[in-house]
Amino acid sequence: MRRIDVHTEAASVQRVPPSIATPVVVGDWRSTLSYLWTRIGSQPVIVFISLSVAFGSLISLVTPPLRGPDEIAHFLRIYSYTRGELLPTAEVDGRKGIFVERELYSQLHFFRTAAESFARGREQGVRYGQIMADYRDADATSVSYLDQAVIFAPFAGTEGYNPVAYIPYIGAAAIGRVLGLDFPDLLLLMRLFGLVAFTAVAAYAIAVTPFLKWAYVLIALLPVSLFNRSVLSADGAALCSAMMITALCFSAVQSAGRVWERSLWMTLSALSKQPQIVFVLLELMVYRLKELPRRWHSIAVVVLPCLVLSPLWVAAVSAEIATWRLQMEEYHPPEHFDPLWKLFFMWEHPSHFPLAAWRALSGWADRLWQELIGILGWQDILLPSWTYLVLTACLVLAPMQKLKLSSATRARVTVITGLTVLSYVTVVYLIFFLTYTPLDVDHVRGVQGRYFVIALPAAAIFVAGLINIELPRGTPAAIAISGSMMAGIASVEALIRAHW
Repeated sequence: MRRIDVHTEAASVQRVPPSIATPVVVGDWRSTLSYLWTRIGSQPVIVFISLSVAFGSLISLVTPPLRGPDEIAHFLRIYSYTRGELLPTAEVDGRKGIFVERELYSQLHFFRTAAESFARGREQGVRYGQIMADYRDADATSVSYLDQAVIFAPFAGTEGYNPVAYIPYIGAAAIGRVLGLDFPDLLLLMRLFGLVAFTAVAAYAIAVTPFLKWAYVLIALLPVSLFNRSVLSADGAALCSAMMITALCFSAVQSAGRVWERSLWMTLSALSKQPQIVFVLLELMVYRLKELPRRWHSIAVVVLPCLVLSPLWVAAVSAEIATWRLQMEEYHPPEHFDPLWKLFFMWEHPSHFPLAAWRALSGWADRLWQELIGILGWQDILLPSWTYLVLTACLVLAPMQKLKLSSATRARVTVITGLTVLSYVTVVYLIFFLTYTPLDVDHVRGVQGRYFVIALPAAAIFVAGLINIELPRGTPAAIAISGSMMAGIASVEALIRAHW
C-alpha cells in the first residue's frame, strides 16, 4: 500500500475564499416601464382583442336576457334563419313574423315582460336577481291563456335584416337547438359567438388600415360598439364591416390591393344595413381622378354587387320598419309611410326634408351625442357624464396623425371620406323620413345616435387628412388604451349597478 503524505496532499488543495454575495443588478424601473409600454404601443391588434374579449364577455354575462336594444326582435329573426326561412313566411294582421314553439314563446314572454317591468320599476329597486329566481320556478314561464302548439311572434321591424348581419348568431342558434339549450343559455351562447366573430373582423380591419390603427381601436371599444357587439344586434356586423371596407379602401390608396376582397366587404357592408350602400364612394379614393376612366372595370367589380343586391333584398322582404308603432299611438295617412309617394312629395316640396332633418339634428343633438358614445340597456342606462366628455375628447385626439401621403393623394382621401360621412348621415335621415315620419311632424323621427358610429372610421380619416398634425410618439396609443379601458370599466359597472 502506498504511503500517503498528508502534508503533501493538503498542500495541493487550494484554499477557496468564502463567496462574496454579488448584488443583483436591477434595471431602472423607468426603463422597464418604457420598454413594456413600447411593446404594448406597437401591438394595437393584440390590445384590441384582449380588451374586446375581456370586457365583451363580462357585458354578455351581466346583461340580462332581452335587455339589448330590440334583442327579442333580433332573436326571432335569427331563429327564423336557423329554420331555413330566408324570407318572412308568416303574416298575421299585416305583421310579418314566425310561429315558435309554445315552450320557447313562454320563455320569451317571461323575459320580455320582466324587461318591461324592470324598465318601469328600476328606480324603485327592481333587480334581476329576483327576476332570475322567479324564472327558475317552472310555473313562471307558462302562459296559461295560450294552448296552441305554436304561437305567432312578430318580427317588429327586423324582417328587413339580411342574414349577413347574423351569421355568427345563426351558427350558434343552430348548435343550441341541437343541444336543446334553455333560452337564457342559448341567448348567452349566441352573444358569445357574435362577440368572438365581430372582434375578429374588427381586429383584421385594424391590422389592414395603414394609419390610424389606435383610432380604430378606440372606435371599436366605445361603450356603444362594445355593448352592441356583446348582445344580439345587427350593429355589431354593421360597424365591423364598415371598419373593414374603410380600411381596405384606405390601404388600397398606397397599393391597389385585392379587388375581390373590397368587393366582398363592400357587399357585406351594404347588406348589413341599407344606409351603408353609400360606402361605394370610398372606392373613388383608391385611384387618381384621371385614372378612373381606365379603372372602370375594377370599380364596377367592387361596387356593382352591393348596388344590385341591397335594393333587391329590400324589395324582396318588403320591410315595414315598424311603422305600426306610430299608427298605434295616433292615426296617419298610409301614404305618409310610402317611400315612393314620399319621393314625389319631396320633388314638389324640396325644402321639407332638409328642414325636418335639421330640426331633428339640432333639437336632439345632446341625446344623439350620448347615444353615439353609448347609452346601454334599452337606451335607458346612462354612463357618468364625465365619461362622455372624456371619450369625446379621446375621439377628437386619437386621429391626430400625419398621413404619409402626397399632398394630392391626401386631399383626395380627405374629400372622399368627408363626402362619405356626409352622405351616410343624410341617407340615414332620408330613410327615416321616407318610411317612419308622417308629414304633420316637423322633424325626422326614429333616428338614434348609435347609427352614426358606423361613420366614425371614415370620419377619423377625414380629420387626420384635414388637420395633418402629429402628436408626440406613443400619445395615440395612450389615448386609445386609456379611453378603451375607461369605456369597458364604465360599461360593465353601469350594467351591474343597474340590473343587479
